[in-house]
Amino acid sequence: MKLLLIRFSSLGDIIQSTALAYFIKSHYPALKLYFATKEEFAGILKDQSYIDKLFLLKDSNIKDLAEAIKAVDIILDLQKNPKSLTLSHLVEAKIKKTADKHSFYRRLLVVNKTLAGIFKRKTQDNIEDQFRLLGINSENALPRIEVNKQQKIHAIGMGVGAKWQTKIWPKEYYRALAHLIVKNLSFEVWLFGSKEEKTIAEFVKNNNSKIINFAGKLSISETAKKMASTIAFVSNDSALMHLGVALNIPVIAIFGPTVKEFGFAPRGRSIVIEKQLSCRPCSLHGSNSCRRGDLACMKLITPIEVFSRLLELLNDKVSYK
Repeated sequence: MKLLLIRFSSLGDIIQSTALAYFIKSHYPALKLYFATKEEFAGILKDQSYIDKLFLLKDSNIKDLAEAIKAVDIILDLQKNPKSLTLSHLVEAKIKKTADKHSFYRRLLVVNKTLAGIFKRKTQDNIEDQFRLLGINSENALPRIEVNKQQKIHAIGMGVGAKWQTKIWPKEYYRALAHLIVKNLSFEVWLFGSKEEKTIAEFVKNNNSKIINFAGKLSISETAKKMASTIAFVSNDSALMHLGVALNIPVIAIFGPTVKEFGFAPRGRSIVIEKQLSCRPCSLHGSNSCRRGDLACMKLITPIEVFSRLLELLNDKVSYK
């Protein structure tokens, strides 16, 4: 039997979808599990033992991708956009199912919270929605990214960037938190991010030899291997947050313009820090400017608060949900 999962983007969503991929393959090892995604995200999935074959979308050419796949027994479309729906239509399969993304509800959360309450989603997150396609309980399911076993080092990882500016905790706060960690715990701090986030990371490092800047220097697969050595991870609501969970690292997630109700909150050994403000959520994915002009949702989360929650996480004094 052949099963095709479709998730073209984005990186964090792809990582989140590995929970279903891993569960299926571990419970049905004889099944051939295929995964269709964009070529740019191949690095995070190419060495995963639970994926039998990657099919990569190149230059948005859905027709060529469909011809490469030809036919399977089951298609689970986890993307639900025009490209994924077209691929599902073109590939022959006996069973075709599409995950509910709760797009209407998520938009209502932004524009009319009162009305959103009427249409409130009945699932915890996107992972539960995906498992429901097969009628499976997802309570204990976690994303999974496999790397070669890494020796744990007394280092705290930080994902200092995000795609949208309003989702980034102030760089001054990250610098202050890094200083608290180095001074009080004598741990190293490792900074991760893209090339575009290298400047933020350099600011956080501030020439401190105990703070190591890997931002912009590693591929996504190299980032995963390096992150796997850390003992905890502090991150904005970003792909690296999901990667931390998938690597089974305790995670502190800082949420500003986005909310857990969107379905992207981290599972596992994680803590979400957020402030209850009437303006939240202000956008579906974040934006490049704050409507209020003060970025209160982020600035009200102080470095000492995050440090205190990090200590709880390290001492395992947290009740995980």
